[in-house]
Amino acid sequence: MSNTFKKLMAPLVVLAPSLGASFYVEPVLAADINLYGYLSWRIEKVWDELAVDDTGQTVTEDAPREIALPSFNVMMLHNVADNVKFFANLNGADAEEITVSNAWGEYQVNDAFNVRLGKTYRRFGLYNEMLDAVPTYIGIEPPELFDKDHLILSRETLLMVHGWVPLGDGELRYSFSTDNGEGGPSADDNIPLGFDLRYDMSLNGYLVGVSGYTSNGDTVSDVGVGDGSPRTGVLPWMEKDDFSVIGLYAQYDMNNLKLQFAYWSSDHDATRDAASVVTVVENAGVNAAQRARFLKDPTAAVTEDNVNLDGDYEVNTWYVRAGYSFYLESGAELVPYFQWDSYENPETIQNKDYGGDNEAGLSDDGAFSKSTIGVIYRPIPQVAFKLDSSTHFQKFNGKDESYSEIRFDASYIFGQ
Repeated sequence: MSNTFKKLMAPLVVLAPSLGASFYVEPVLAADINLYGYLSWRIEKVWDELAVDDTGQTVTEDAPREIALPSFNVMMLHNVADNVKFFANLNGADAEEITVSNAWGEYQVNDAFNVRLGKTYRRFGLYNEMLDAVPTYIGIEPPELFDKDHLILSRETLLMVHGWVPLGDGELRYSFSTDNGEGGPSADDNIPLGFDLRYDMSLNGYLVGVSGYTSNGDTVSDVGVGDGSPRTGVLPWMEKDDFSVIGLYAQYDMNNLKLQFAYWSSDHDATRDAASVVTVVENAGVNAAQRARFLKDPTAAVTEDNVNLDGDYEVNTWYVRAGYSFYLESGAELVPYFQWDSYENPETIQNKDYGGDNEAGLSDDGAFSKSTIGVIYRPIPQVAFKLDSSTHFQKFNGKDESYSEIRFDASYIFGQ
């Protein structure tokens, strides 16, 4: 493998250490500033989307075709000294507004102890640090816990301590992180805590880990009702929410085969805001099950006195992902893959404008499953063409229903 390609991939290693990316290599960094990036162009189409007509009957309609630029990231990595580095990741998705996904500095005391300050993706499962790097991993869409419309918790944190130590045939890697909390600084001075602990046996092809998070007290959403879906784990109609997340994950990567599994559960001890719930019920088109959940008497008038303030609920999700690499005589790589996602959130709604999502919120009970079959073609390691099709399964309007979608994604890594 050439030094040029190793240098090209170095920031992806920084973003996704030990995460099983398709082209994980050791970083080779020059003393000056290194610029890299990746771009993803996507087209997708949904068929037979579900809705209820004026007579209460289920009807279907094809959604408009969508073309987007979901990823356009430029990264800068600078080794200030042997044990100090700075990293920035600028996101220009849809070629519109440029945002800062990451901007952090890190001081390395030794392999076992590193301190990272700034806006950084928290270590959390197999995917959180690498979701921007679409060319490198199996699949097009992220696991459902990282779907931007129903994140199980915020992706970023502001302080992370991490490191690794050799243990047996592998390495034990850890990280602890904290920040202001999901809704910003709290008057109660809560100290949220996230952690990730994984045992990496790369030579044997195995990786197992556990990740968790606790808000350590009441917190609020990052958006208000009517301001769209949250980028955190707290829904906008909650007055307060004390929640925690815990999950297990595993990966096997050997002899061209990659298998992944993860299970996550998030427990919410929440109190609804009465005025916000009235706004949601009156304007967001909630279904009968959601109306019954939000109101003490769903047949009575929608008033603040009729709102059920007990907002306790639990989110559960799991996924299985598998892919197998075939290497062609031309040097290209062909990767057929299969994915199954399951997600359940009984508290959410469908309307994204009011803080919901169009998958779990579409169903009667907040639960859905999704099967995906696809293939990746990489003519060279820096370029990936992905095509897949998914089918959603859920209970809708009292019956088991499904609808399908197809996606094509062209992505590549660039650098100089």
